[in-house]
Amino acid sequence: MRRLLTGYVVSFNRRHKRQGHLLQNRYKSIVCQEETYLQELVRYIHLNPLRAGVVPDLAALNSYPYCGHSALMGRRKRPWQDVDYVLHSFGKRVRRARK
Repeated sequence: MRRLLTGYVVSFNRRHKRQGHLLQNRYKSIVCQEETYLQELVRYIHLNPLRAGVVPDLAALNSYPYCGHSALMGRRKRPWQDVDYVLHSFGKRVRRARK
C-alpha cells in the first residue's frame, strides 16, 4: 500500500505543481480472523450509506450502485465480488443469509 500511495502522491503533486504530503495517515489493515467480526464488518460496510443518510431507506439501498449491498441481495452481478463466500457466513441457504 505504501508504494501505491507514494506513487499516487508523486504523480498528483507533479500534475498540480505542488509539494508535500497528500495523505496524512498511514494505511491501516486489521486481520479478520473470527467469523463474527467478519459479519460485523460486512454489515458496517454495506449498511453505511443508509446510516450516513446517503440513501433514505433499505429499498433504496438495494439499488444503490456505489455499494456492494445490491450484489449481496442478488440485484446486481459483480464478478469481482465474492457474494457466495460472504452470504455463507450468514447462513447455509442464500435466502436465509440475505434475510
